[in-house]
Amino acid sequence: MYTVDYRLRNHDLEDSARPVSVQATPEEIERFAAEGYLVREGLVRDAQLDRLRGAMDEVAAAERGEEKPNTSGRFGGLFLRHLMDKHPAFLDLLRFAPTLSVARALLGPQVQLRGVSARITYPDQPNQETHWHFHQRLVPDPVPAFFTRPQTIDVLLYLDDIDDANGPLSVVPGSHYWIDRDLPADEYGEQPGQVVLRPAAGTAVMCHGSLWHRAAPNSAEGTIRRLLLFGYGPTWMKRSIYGERPANPPTDALLTDADEETRELLGVTGWM
Repeated sequence: MYTVDYRLRNHDLEDSARPVSVQATPEEIERFAAEGYLVREGLVRDAQLDRLRGAMDEVAAAERGEEKPNTSGRFGGLFLRHLMDKHPAFLDLLRFAPTLSVARALLGPQVQLRGVSARITYPDQPNQETHWHFHQRLVPDPVPAFFTRPQTIDVLLYLDDIDDANGPLSVVPGSHYWIDRDLPADEYGEQPGQVVLRPAAGTAVMCHGSLWHRAAPNSAEGTIRRLLLFGYGPTWMKRSIYGERPANPPTDALLTDADEETRELLGVTGWM
């Protein structure tokens, strides 16, 4: 752990200091910046892991009747959205320092949580693998002089052990810097330099939003694969566009008496 002594360059603030205690080493942050991903083993354990699994299973059971797992095309499985507004267990992720502090070390002290989702894949259902893709597909060609690249940090928090049977994750280190080349659509094959990851339950893989990656299929010999997906971006970026928020969401209620950090993390301030 180390501290970054940020200062906000804003003369209207009485106190411009924004120190961040980073739950990683400087070398890990440097490697993340270079390779585009960082594996954080055992971030959640025991009771907390059981609590997140139970909460995900509750939400999945409630929504299975309305939203069947997709088996007709790529990105199959069951997706759950706006989880902080559907179960109190996921509110624990709002200030989850092991990932939040890393995001602040890479993006600066003013970040927001862009949303909390989940993806569940099941043994031997079709089309649950993903093709090679990246999330921030917003870079024009040619790149304008004042274009600002969308810089985000995605967190893939695995709630089950991952092996070759239930679908490991593959990434291409350094590919978050590719702004002049693409992979073809529906590309599933091995890529030069790819790294295959098989995270244990409770491990988080943190990725830059432009890192090329793919998930292998969940086979007949596999087990359920429960994955929490959340991420961070600068406070001025739009939050996740996916899913429909429930009525009277708990995160809105949090804002009634919220401190400045909570308001910032929920995306309602911090962008001036």
